Amino acid sequence: MKRYQNPDIFEHLAMSYALGTLQGKARLRFEKLMGKHLYLRAVTHAYQQQFAPLANLLPAEQPPARVWNAISKELQLGKTTARQKSWLAGLWRYVPVAAVASIAASAVTVLLLNTGNQPSVYMANMKSPLQQDKMMVAMVYQETMEIAFDMPTGALPVKDDMMPTVWCIPKDSTQPPMRMGTLTAKGENRMPIDKATWKTMANISQFAISLEPMDKPPSDTPQGEVIFNGELAAL
Repeated sequence: MKRYQNPDIFEHLAMSYALGTLQGKARLRFEKLMGKHLYLRAVTHAYQQQFAPLANLLPAEQPPARVWNAISKELQLGKTTARQKSWLAGLWRYVPVAAVASIAASAVTVLLLNTGNQPSVYMANMKSPLQQDKMMVAMVYQETMEIAFDMPTGALPVKDDMMPTVWCIPKDSTQPPMRMGTLTAKGENRMPIDKATWKTMANISQFAISLEPMDKPPSDTPQGEVIFNGELAAL
């Protein structure tokens, strides 16, 4: 799983999956991984949304007769009415064909460079300066208005007198960090946010997690050791 925690790898796979170029056993493996890890699902979903306009660029294509015959045999459509067959055949005119690869390649760049679209998800890949093999992913969702954390077992240290605390670091270095809340070492961690906080994400450069003492009043700035941090990016 470690290789799939590398953004250079999983973003390429997510893009390939969304385009339909990830095939066979590799596609099945990636689908199983998406079922286990929310950040893979979120990145893939974001690319699927970005690539959706590609469907309008695909030329109409009439499939060979053997395709229809095979489908009819498989689904036992021997008694299919002419109207049903006409409707299904019309549906097949929009099935991606070999030309989709070249069309997608030329259109992807345009889509990715289109900065007019507002992001619906932000993601931060947070690494630990103490545990190089540990990584935590924070996803900020507009649809559900929450921050969700995906972390490996044992990523957060268990200390009775310290609490893992999440911070948002603004792009403007003159602005103070935003204290978002605390995490637990066990269980799924999700933090609800409001609309004002969502809008603020556009001005956040990093997410960080520090260990804050529980026997002291909450501070507006990190007082303890930073155990995870990473850049926040819009998807």
